[in-house]
Amino acid sequence: MKTEPLPSYVLRGGEKGRARLAVIARVLAEPTRLLLDRSEPLEGCIAVDAGCGGGDLTFELAKRVGRAGRVIGLDLDKDKIVLARAEARRRGINNVEFCCENVALQWPLRGASLVNVRFVLTHLVDPGEALKHAYEALRPGGMILVQDIDCDGEFCDPASAAFRRKGELFVEAVRRRGGDPLIGRRLVRLLEVAGFSDVQSSMVQPNGRNGDVKRVPLLTFAAMHDALIELGLTSMQEIGGITAELEAFLDRPDTSVGLPRIFHAWGRKQ
Repeated sequence: MKTEPLPSYVLRGGEKGRARLAVIARVLAEPTRLLLDRSEPLEGCIAVDAGCGGGDLTFELAKRVGRAGRVIGLDLDKDKIVLARAEARRRGINNVEFCCENVALQWPLRGASLVNVRFVLTHLVDPGEALKHAYEALRPGGMILVQDIDCDGEFCDPASAAFRRKGELFVEAVRRRGGDPLIGRRLVRLLEVAGFSDVQSSMVQPNGRNGDVKRVPLLTFAAMHDALIELGLTSMQEIGGITAELEAFLDRPDTSVGLPRIFHAWGRKQ
C-alpha cells in the first residue's frame, strides 16, 4: 500500500504507521481510559477523533457513545483511513465514519459533544488553527480532550548514545517541518487562546523494562527514516548503525526506557 507524504508529518503512515499506533494505543490504554472518563456521559452523542490514525481510539469512543451515537474519525493519511474502515467492518462497528480530512483546515461537521485530538498538534505549523476548527465543531458545552508529547523528558537507563541520537533526530526533524516536539507543556495556553474555558491538565510518562513500551523507540525511529533522509539530517549508514545499537540496547533485560512525557489537557466550549 503506497503512502502519500503528509504535510509537516515526519513519521511514516500507511500500514506500518498504523501498526506502530496500535502498539502506542496499548501502552496508553489505562491513562487514555481515565482521560476519556472525564467526558462521560457520551451515550447517544456525536464524538470526533481528529487525527484518528487507524482508529484505535475511535473504536473506544464508539463503545462510549453507543448505538444511538456516532463517532467521526478524521485523518489526512488515506491509507490509514482505508485500514480503519476495514477494521470497523471486521469488528462489526456500525456507528463510526472515517473521513480523509486535513484537521488544519475547516472541519466538515458541527454539533459534536466531544473532540479528541491525540499526537496531532505537535506536527502542525499552526496548532492554534486546528484548535479553532475543533472549537467550531463542538456544540456549546462540548468538551475537547488533547494528548500530546514533550520530548524533553525522554530517557533511558543506562545511557545509550543511539537512544540519545534517535531523540535528537526526531526533535530536529519535527522542528524543520515546522512542528513543536515540546508542545505538551503549551497545551493549556493553546486551548485557552482558542476560546476553551475551565482548561485543566495532567501528565503521564510510560516507562519500563519490557513489553510494548520498549518497542516504541525502535518503531518510532523506523517510521522517521524517510523524513530524516529527505531533510538531510543523516545518512542511511548512520540510520543503520543507530538501528543496530538501539535493537541491541532494547533487547537487554537490564535496560529501561521512558517515553516522551505525555500531557493531557481538557476544556469546554462556552
